[in-house]
Amino acid sequence: MRSSIQIILGDRAKAHIANKGLKPEDICAIPAAAGGPKGLILQGLDQYLFNEWLGPQHLQTRAEQGVKPLQLIGASIGAWRMAAAASSNPAATLKRLAEQYVEAQDYRKGVDRHEISRVCQNMVQAVVADQAQHMVKPCGKELLVWVNKGLTPLHYAQTRARKRGFASAVLANSLNRNRLASYFERWIFQSPGANTDWLKQPFDRIPTRVENLDALNIHDALLASGSIPFVLNPVHKIAQALADNATEVKYHEGPFWDGGLTDYHLALPYHRLDGLVLYPHFAPTVTPGWLDKFLKIRKAKPEWMSNVILVCPSPEFIKRLPAKKIPDRSDFKRYNFDHRIRVPLWQAAIRESERMAEDFSKWVSKLNAA
Repeated sequence: MRSSIQIILGDRAKAHIANKGLKPEDICAIPAAAGGPKGLILQGLDQYLFNEWLGPQHLQTRAEQGVKPLQLIGASIGAWRMAAAASSNPAATLKRLAEQYVEAQDYRKGVDRHEISRVCQNMVQAVVADQAQHMVKPCGKELLVWVNKGLTPLHYAQTRARKRGFASAVLANSLNRNRLASYFERWIFQSPGANTDWLKQPFDRIPTRVENLDALNIHDALLASGSIPFVLNPVHKIAQALADNATEVKYHEGPFWDGGLTDYHLALPYHRLDGLVLYPHFAPTVTPGWLDKFLKIRKAKPEWMSNVILVCPSPEFIKRLPAKKIPDRSDFKRYNFDHRIRVPLWQAAIRESERMAEDFSKWVSKLNAA
């Protein structure tokens, strides 16, 4: 039986592996893309990575060797996955995230954005639960959550004027991605003290702002990271991280939207990092922004991906899934909001995803045995 995974190596990653094999300590960052239900197909691989290969024993070795913390970088559902991975019990939290995402979205035909927002807010609260402090300051890891702040003309109420504003952004992006700088400001909510110097150096013209996470704002930061325009409401304000001597809570004013709008698959300048980047992904290509989905030729810059190990489902694996496709947001309408059909198919995809973990483990073992 053919492998369930496809592995795509940047030139620098290929040379490193050829000369030294691959150890967990070689990995400096793990990105997690936006993409809604598509992230469910990575559940098995996430469980293996964060509970075994990059689990507690690795984190102890990493600390003993003085290796920098592992950066977990996420947008939208990817941010939820990485927050779960940052918890004190990734196995339980990742499982809870998958169960919530599959079962809690029990929408009826005609559901509006207010109901979807309510459900997603409850999902975030259930996933974070009592893990907020662990997610903000994870042991041996750093969490980076992607959010977008809408600029004029996007910061008014969700009306026809806003729809015109987003239509204008779509047109501007089609001409040049850097034109999104007039519409969005990229916000990165980071674990305090995280190494984000590689992101603070400009890599496009979209303005970028870095703020700290804390237990007060992680819920809203995660909710904002997944707030798709016209599907969910924006998050209107996010609490500022409390300083040690603070006497009152202050807020960052929004509106804040989905982190994937500007950075859909997180096509970032990874080549600036010293180590290798392990990228579990649901697709073999990395698309810069959500609006670039419609522009097939706009992909990540190869030089930025030189140190990336991208692991995604193989075409053969996808064909063998019960639905012959990975889960996606169109499934709600595809199955006519009949969750008796959708839920078992999504659950089956999660079970099948364990094969991706098995095949990745075999690949690493074969590399290091050579």
